[in-house]
Parts: sequence; C-alpha cells; structure tokens
Amino acid sequence: MPTSTRVAGRTAYLALQLALLGVFALVGMLVLLVLVGETGGLLPFLLGSVLSVLPVPLYVTLILWIDRHEKEPGWLLLAAFFWGSTIAMFFGYLFDTLFLVLWQTLLGPLWGTRITIGVVGPVVEETAKGVALLGMALAVRDEFDNLTDGLVYGALVGLGFGVVENVMYLGRAFKAGGLGGLTVLFFLRVMLLGLMHSIWTGCTGAGVGYARERGGAARFLAPVGGYLAAVFLHALWNSSSVGLEAAVGPRALLLVPVLFGVILLPGVLVLGVLAYLCERREREVLRSHLLDLVASGELSEEELRVVAGREKSRRLWLAWAQKGPSGWLALRQFYDALAELAFARWRAAQGRPSGIAEEELRARIRELRERLEALGLEGLTKG
Repeated sequence: MPTSTRVAGRTAYLALQLALLGVFALVGMLVLLVLVGETGGLLPFLLGSVLSVLPVPLYVTLILWIDRHEKEPGWLLLAAFFWGSTIAMFFGYLFDTLFLVLWQTLLGPLWGTRITIGVVGPVVEETAKGVALLGMALAVRDEFDNLTDGLVYGALVGLGFGVVENVMYLGRAFKAGGLGGLTVLFFLRVMLLGLMHSIWTGCTGAGVGYARERGGAARFLAPVGGYLAAVFLHALWNSSSVGLEAAVGPRALLLVPVLFGVILLPGVLVLGVLAYLCERREREVLRSHLLDLVASGELSEEELRVVAGREKSRRLWLAWAQKGPSGWLALRQFYDALAELAFARWRAAQGRPSGIAEEELRARIRELRERLEALGLEGLTKG
C-alpha cells in the first residue's frame, strides 16, 4: 500500500474520530438534561447512574471475550458504546415521546401507552441503534468484516443504550419507592436484564456482519433479517411485560425472571452458540493462514498452537508476572500482529481488500519478536 494512501487513510480516520467525539459530546449533554428531568432531580439521577454503570466492566469483558482472536480498534468499540448511550438514546427518546403523544391523542392514554411501548418503541429504538452498525459497515469496512465483529459492535451499541435507559428507570424507582424500590429494580433491570438491549441489537449486528462476510444475496437479506429479529424480540418482551402488568398489576415484577427464562434466555443461547461457532471458525482461520510460517521457520509449531488456541491468556499473565506491563504489551502485540496477518490473508483469499500490506505485517512480527527476545520472553512464546 503506497505511503500516500496510508497517510490519507489515517487522516480520514482522525477526522471521523474527531467528528464523532464532537457529536457524542453535544448529544450527550442533551441526554444528560433529559435524564435529570426524567429522574426528578440530581440525587435520583446520581443514584441511578452509579448503579447502572456498576456492572458495565463485567458486561464489556463478556462482550469482548467473543472476539478475543482479532481485536477491534479501541476507538471503534468506544464509538459503538457511545452511539448507543447518546445518539440512539436521544433519538429513541424523542420519537418515542412524539409517537406516545400521537397514539394517546388517537386512542386515549391507556392504549396509546401500550401501543407505544409494545410496538412503536422497539421499532424506533432498534432503528436508532441499527443505523450505527450500517454506518460502521460502510465507513470502516476493514474493521467490520464478519459475523463476530457484528455481534461485538451490536452488543456494545445495545449496552450503551441499556445503561442510559436504566439510569432513567432507576431514578424514577427511587423517586417513587425510595431505596426499597431502587434495590428491587436494580437487581431486575441491571443485574438480570442488563444485557437485554445487547441481545436485541446483537441480532442486527450479526445480520450486518454476516452480510459483510458472505456478500451476494446475503448482503441485502441478512441485515434485514437481523433487524427484524431484533425488533421482534424487543416487541415480544415489551408487549409481554405490558400484558403481564395489565393482568396482575405491580406483582408483575415478581414474574420478570419467568419472562427472562421464556423470552430472553433462548436469545442468549442462540447468540452464545453463534459466538462459539464464530470463535472456532476464527481459530481455524489462524491455523490455516499461518501454517506456511511454520514451514518457513518464521513461526514455531508451539507459537502457532498458542495463537490459534485458547492458551494466550495464560501466556500473557506469565509475561506480566515476569516483565510487568511492558512484557504483557509486547506479547499482546505479537499475538495481535499474527492474527492481523492471518485475517488479512483470509480477506484476500475471499477477493476482498486485505487492509495492511502483508510485507508490513511480517516486518512488524519480526520487530516484535526482537523486542520479546530483548525482554527475555522468547522462551514464553516457543515453549
């Protein structure tokens, strides 16, 4: 790849990053004002925010574990999360409110609210979240090229949306029922249902990712199918919740775990199976597209086994124990460079742009190997 092309690409990425940062900051301020108003004051807002954010590191770790072989750029992962928590949240709230007023005017407060929650809300919210995934697939094609990427980005967009939505619900619960109401809703919405938006938008992401990977008719059918699955599951959950509340009143909260088992758990299991199959497929990509490096002596059989297996985490912890953060980082970059080379070759084999040139990646691998040897970690990679 010519130097001028690489410089132009980096400049375009930097411009995109700065533009997104500005948009997220501006819309985020509007969302902040909405949240303070909807929760009824600063204290409910702060309590709701702290409790909503509390399990986020755990949820992010679970989501990123899906894509542990070919890591995505950190700024894109953050962009996915912040799209969900700012832009998707703002437009979702705006259009939900407008349609609520419209349907309440036409059908009265009760049925207007039920239709908005059960039908309109899922369409509006999944559309606001799904736009980010389509935009990423078009704007950063080299970083969004398979089903695994779609699952990760979709889940992060959904997580961002869900975290901010939970701030609103928890703040209202504290305002209405004090610490008791806040505690009950925390365990139900944040702990039990904390990944429900990730499940729904993960369906859209999986569809977009599959389209990027396969092309052909799937390019059009898969994103539509994924989006419709997201809307259906979201609407099924909302409608069931509304119907349950209409049938049994406040006691409906006690039956939320049952709804989780009937409606959300199957979605979790399906996406979990998809994630497992994708991870196994990625290990095969690593093995098959790096095998020639073993024959040429650039890679040992043990290194290929580790980079295409599930032992990398243990080796990384050993590197940290022996040489601290510098050892961990050097080994992490070594494994990442090998994975990037394998997936660049995989894309080229499919007739798609490979991204970074192979010569550049192989030079980086040699440079990182020299760094590991200088740190005294060459034994850790080979044995």
